[in-house]
Amino acid sequence: MFFFTKLAGALLKPLSLVVIALLVGLLMAAFTRFRRTGLALMGVTTLALALISWWPVSNSLMAPLESGYPPLAVSTPAEPTEQMLPQDVAAIVVLGGGAVDDPSLPVSAQLSATSLQRLIEGIRLWRMRPDALLITSGALPRGRSQAAIAADMAVALGVPRGQIRMLPAARNTEEEAAAYAEWVNTRDDNTAGLRQPLLVSSASHLPRAIAAFDHEGIEPRPAPTAHRAVPEQFARPGDFAPSADDLRTTEAAWHEYLGRVWAWLRGRE
Repeated sequence: MFFFTKLAGALLKPLSLVVIALLVGLLMAAFTRFRRTGLALMGVTTLALALISWWPVSNSLMAPLESGYPPLAVSTPAEPTEQMLPQDVAAIVVLGGGAVDDPSLPVSAQLSATSLQRLIEGIRLWRMRPDALLITSGALPRGRSQAAIAADMAVALGVPRGQIRMLPAARNTEEEAAAYAEWVNTRDDNTAGLRQPLLVSSASHLPRAIAAFDHEGIEPRPAPTAHRAVPEQFARPGDFAPSADDLRTTEAAWHEYLGRVWAWLRGRE
């Protein structure tokens, strides 16, 4: 089931759908009597590709997803340069966002941009409460896990190895939530603080992640990061043109919408 859900997600990406539509249109125009229909399909698809690669469209799709949770509130004591988390924070869970196990690359380059953003935010929060545990998660098809690579990166950035725990077998959000709940449930000490961890993930992904952890009996506190819906006002010439980065924003938003639909169909939303 995991393989087929990932395959379906890949085929239903906006760029995949655009490529499929262009190929269908090309075949219709070249090899059937519906040449005009094929050309029209190619024209409409090309226009659609331009639109979903343009920031007003990608921002409009992403902004509602990122509005679910505000940035995590922290207290500021007497020293204005210091910030503190609540004293009951016992764990900071950083969800995986992609990685590649390649020892020839620096450890920072082995994490995807999304994973790196999430991890940096997790470490930033951990520095406000260094007695908390930093939990890294995520599996890979081969080699070391995302969790292990992220843990190595955290150590390189100053987090003691003894303060890190890993969930290396979790392949998606639901498995991450289940793995964390299982880890908490098998502990013999007081787990009250661990049942309300800070959950660090992309702002658009957090609503679905929170629901997955709630389903497992964990009550996480959201710590959003990696926001992509940044307001723009046609301030630069490039703002008038489509871009690959805006297409990635559209694909990220589309992925979350599909994920929510899939969770709703199975009664997990």
